[in-house]
Amino acid sequence: MGSRQQRRSKLEQRIANLVTGKAVLLILSLLIPMTGRAQGGPPLITDDPDTPGPGFWEINLSAITEKSHRERRVEGPLADINYGVGHRIQLKFEIPWVSQSETGKQLQSRIGNSLIGVKWRFVGGEKQKIAWATYPQLEINTSRSMARRGIVDEGWQFLFPTELTVQIRRLELNGEVGRNFAEKGDNGLIFGISTEVELPREFELLGELHATRTGPILDEFIFNIGTRKQLTPQISLLFSAGRTLHNTSAELPFSRLYIGLQFNLPHRNEIFQSVVRP
Repeated sequence: MGSRQQRRSKLEQRIANLVTGKAVLLILSLLIPMTGRAQGGPPLITDDPDTPGPGFWEINLSAITEKSHRERRVEGPLADINYGVGHRIQLKFEIPWVSQSETGKQLQSRIGNSLIGVKWRFVGGEKQKIAWATYPQLEINTSRSMARRGIVDEGWQFLFPTELTVQIRRLELNGEVGRNFAEKGDNGLIFGISTEVELPREFELLGELHATRTGPILDEFIFNIGTRKQLTPQISLLFSAGRTLHNTSAELPFSRLYIGLQFNLPHRNEIFQSVVRP
């Protein structure tokens, strides 16, 4: 009996040490200034060629609210997890919790579609005058019941976009165009133009025009404005609000609101090097 209690006590101590160690690493990663960098994309729809940097994580935890004439849809919490492989490659995984309510119907809530992607910047880099990347992404149904209920699109979708950035001092101009292939539905195109202006006190002002098309005319054309505000060396506040200028269906959203936090975390070895570095 005593030996069993001793084994249990040792196991509990190991678990406590492991949790404590992970917590210390997380706290250090949030407090110690590193050389990683924030990148484009959230809170905007249009992406850019920037990547997190070698061995760095960029994690965006957010909520997106969209309203149409028929329904209200919330993707939150939305986990957007990115990892930098070298200076030019980014790996991405994204998954939301989706809640949707329609007039006269019961609220439906469940896990949304999963998204995986790989970004490759083959020209230039951050803060250089020109950067160019490609960013293929595959979206799949995580929950088939959500697809059957029409909460998410049924079947896989494959987006193949390319992004181009022109940097002019503190002004960044981004363009994105891509082809979307759908397993069950119409193929389409996406277009986006965005701008980012660096202001004093680690503050960025953002704006974009973004459109989608599956036929001869645009399905949706949205205008977004937003901000990024660095709170600590590793944490930034993200916010954007947008309104649709044109859409072809009452089911498409006429407003969009994004709010979240961006965490730029280094690899564990980078933390230890910063701790012991004189």
